[in-house]
Amino acid sequence: MRPAIPTLEKSRAVLSACAPLAGAVPTTDVTPGDVRMMALYLRKARDRACAIRDRSPGGSYLESVLTRTIDGITLELSQLEYLLAGKPELAERNKRRMRPAI
Repeated sequence: MRPAIPTLEKSRAVLSACAPLAGAVPTTDVTPGDVRMMALYLRKARDRACAIRDRSPGGSYLESVLTRTIDGITLELSQLEYLLAGKPELAERNKRRMRPAI
């Protein structure tokens, strides 16, 4: 009789439970208002991080971590603003072409 290894059995159970979901992409219903609320939250967090960074000693580890954090938040904000801007196919449909040259 073989002794049971609890960690191995747990990992097998977790893998078998997650296997059907491996190919599925989870989706959520998010409204433009939810995206605006998230952008507002991120702006406030970025402003707070900027204020803390301004009070930290120059060249410190805290300053470098906050700089990277602020850059990451700025990137997330730009992606959220892109999502709120609208669908690209609507912009292409509304674009007018210039009259051909004679």
